[in-house]
Amino acid sequence: MITHPIPFNEDSRVQATLNVPGLTRENEVLFDTLCSAAASLLGCPISHISVVEESTQWYKSVVGIALDEMPKNNSFCTHTIMSGAPMVIPDLSKNPKFMDHPMVAEGGPQARYYAGVPLILSSGFRFGSLFVLDFVPHDRPTDSELATLEHLGRAVVAALEKAPAAPAKELGGSVEDTFLTLVGHELRTPLTVIHGAIGMLDARMTDALNKKLSTSAVKSSQHLSKLISTILDFSDLRTGELRLNEEATDLTALVAELHQDHVAATLAAGKTFATPICELTQPVLVDGAHIKVCMISLLMNSVLHGGPSIALNVGRDADGNVEIRVSDDGQIDDSVELSRLYKPFIVGGNLNNRGTQGGLGLGLPLTRRLTELHGGEFEVIVSEAGTTACIRLPKWRCMV
Repeated sequence: MITHPIPFNEDSRVQATLNVPGLTRENEVLFDTLCSAAASLLGCPISHISVVEESTQWYKSVVGIALDEMPKNNSFCTHTIMSGAPMVIPDLSKNPKFMDHPMVAEGGPQARYYAGVPLILSSGFRFGSLFVLDFVPHDRPTDSELATLEHLGRAVVAALEKAPAAPAKELGGSVEDTFLTLVGHELRTPLTVIHGAIGMLDARMTDALNKKLSTSAVKSSQHLSKLISTILDFSDLRTGELRLNEEATDLTALVAELHQDHVAATLAAGKTFATPICELTQPVLVDGAHIKVCMISLLMNSVLHGGPSIALNVGRDADGNVEIRVSDDGQIDDSVELSRLYKPFIVGGNLNNRGTQGGLGLGLPLTRRLTELHGGEFEVIVSEAGTTACIRLPKWRCMV
């Protein structure tokens, strides 16, 4: 399973990394000197300058111990580049995110201390980190020490760029742009009108079923408004990046609310939505708004394209990872190309399959991106019994 988070703007980030003028694999004294300064600053035997590309991490400079190019699953720095702030882990063996990491667990080198700063290009993209490592725990550095480490990181970037990095190339034109190109401040005005109109209709409903439907619509418009605000608040529209607003989230309450809000609409579509089953007793550390969007997308996909019976279950797999599964008893048509379901604007592998009841094909690609942003995996599983869309999140997100 993938255990590292994937930035929402990963394609553009990787392209910007490849465009850095001085980012070659040749070793240079200047970068070794900056690494030595970082190691001396924080009293560590090891310091590296890492470069995180599409599937691997390699090192521009290595001081203290040589490390070969490694897959991103084995990289601490894939976590460091998820924000613009330093990442400090005083004792990796006591951190649920890293305690089972091959660099930390028994049988490996048993790293204990990590402190790194993201390397941020002038274009705004983060491509790697300047970090130190030790085999014994440390106290957290002082604010002054972290500020100095950040200055050293900026010196690394200045030396690599020499001139401003080339902007990331456009990836595939209008239909392949990241989801953020669809979200802007202009959405708020029409959404406000829609929300007001639905609220007025809801206030006038007297029939019980229609009242449930209108109330559900009001809640959905409120959720959409909150989601747009969240995306704008936690995104960098310059780079297309989306950041997580992580907090302890009760998935039992979340799926119960989802069922209450959508059971009537599901019945109106001629389908049944069983009461969700959530086997988790502890909260999970996620962006609740984004996880809810994922579940709604999968539910709507089942309503539009799945069988008559829909189920939502939350639990843990054999390895302890969190699983959110939306299932229905329908079969995917032979024309559907599973490998292309995760691409935007593709419905069943072809935009022409969209039909009158389909969407734009954004639900599954968005779900995949948001799941990967959480460091998880998303897949669609097809069997004789039906179709299951599964969000799998790493076990360290379960809070004790």
